[in-house]
Amino acid sequence: MPTHRQAPAWADGLWLLCLALYIMAGAAIVPFHGDESTQIFMGRDYHYLAQEGDLDKILYGNPHERHLRVLNGTIAKNIYGWLQWLNGIGPGDINPDWDWGRDYAANQAAGALPDADLLRQARLASALQLALAAAAFFQFVKLATNRPTAWLASLLFALQPNLLINGRRAMMEGSHILGMTLVLLAAVWLLRERRWWQYALLGFCAGLAVAAKHPNAIICGLVYLALARQPLWQLARSCFGSGRMHWRGAGRQLLGLALAGLLAALVFLLLNPAWWRDPLAVAQEVVAGRQSLLQDQVRFFGGYESFSAQISGFFEFVFMGARQYFEVDAWQDYAPVTAQIAAYESSGLAGLLVISGSGRLGALSLLLCGFGALSLLRDPGPGSQVKWLLGIWIIGSALSTLWLTPLPWARYYLPLLPALILLVSIALHHLAQWLAAKRVSDSDGVALLD
Repeated sequence: MPTHRQAPAWADGLWLLCLALYIMAGAAIVPFHGDESTQIFMGRDYHYLAQEGDLDKILYGNPHERHLRVLNGTIAKNIYGWLQWLNGIGPGDINPDWDWGRDYAANQAAGALPDADLLRQARLASALQLALAAAAFFQFVKLATNRPTAWLASLLFALQPNLLINGRRAMMEGSHILGMTLVLLAAVWLLRERRWWQYALLGFCAGLAVAAKHPNAIICGLVYLALARQPLWQLARSCFGSGRMHWRGAGRQLLGLALAGLLAALVFLLLNPAWWRDPLAVAQEVVAGRQSLLQDQVRFFGGYESFSAQISGFFEFVFMGARQYFEVDAWQDYAPVTAQIAAYESSGLAGLLVISGSGRLGALSLLLCGFGALSLLRDPGPGSQVKWLLGIWIIGSALSTLWLTPLPWARYYLPLLPALILLVSIALHHLAQWLAAKRVSDSDGVALLD
């Protein structure tokens, strides 16, 4: 069988640069969302702490600001606050929060639309984080599987319409997805080499991820569980009389994970000054607040009426890739938004719009995911520990997303999309290998006949 030369190592960097340019090119024209006003509004926290040095405003200040402060991540809003400071915009000059009880025109009249230049810069910052997430995802897939699959996966990642829509906006999703992919990359790197500094890197990335958006705590929990599986099993074997020589190695690994967890908590607290006064009380407030928020969203905007409807929504937004520009139906009547959507979709920068939202695509994605999972199980390359990591992450993410998502909002399904993309990419790579081998086999057969 003929051998094929691999692309040089620098080609990876060039490939990721092209993907990054594509991701960032569409940031300026992505259709507006009211949550962009909210995140830019909360950039004032950067001024309170970094410029004024007034911790009391963070701990006790305005009740509405505090509510937003403890329920949302801090990475994105601090970046937007830093951009405000660079542009000479102070807290008194920032747009007010978006009022979802009013329509678009009323919010515009109240000044809730952000400054155009600031919005553009904030979107570029978010899109840059999504581009970095694509690079981290590429490296994660490369370490977990192989290089061709990483090329496929990063391409599908950069062309996924909902990732582009939400990751380009001045919201939390760019930080959210970047944090998640960094945790996955740190975990698979740790499994490959088991260095002490890699435990510290995992802890740092986990703290950053949860600070970016609280639901990343689920992903971090799944990753830690996957990493703890083998040392816990070795420890159990040692306790019951077999494999005694392994208990020290297992203990070191569990200690490393414990220290990584402690570092994650410290990084998270460092990035969340609102928690400093009483972390346990604020944690309870966050859990109760997020439950109340979901209940309010279901009550005002309408949620799934049954578990079968949840499954249908899961299939629509995960496998079909149905894109969603807004969650509130009234937005379809807002002329500025519909014009922005039309311009965005005609730009060539909106990803794989041609096939997104198709039932046939959903069925094909489901089949490819199943084939990808079987191919992963049969592939000797990744190793059992990496397979456990991927399996626990994918299955745990799917079950938690299905169970905990009460609304048909595409944004809530974003964390599961990289898992889908990974399985589809594995399937496509194995199919390509099979077709290539069949072609060579047929050519050899023809040559023998000749």
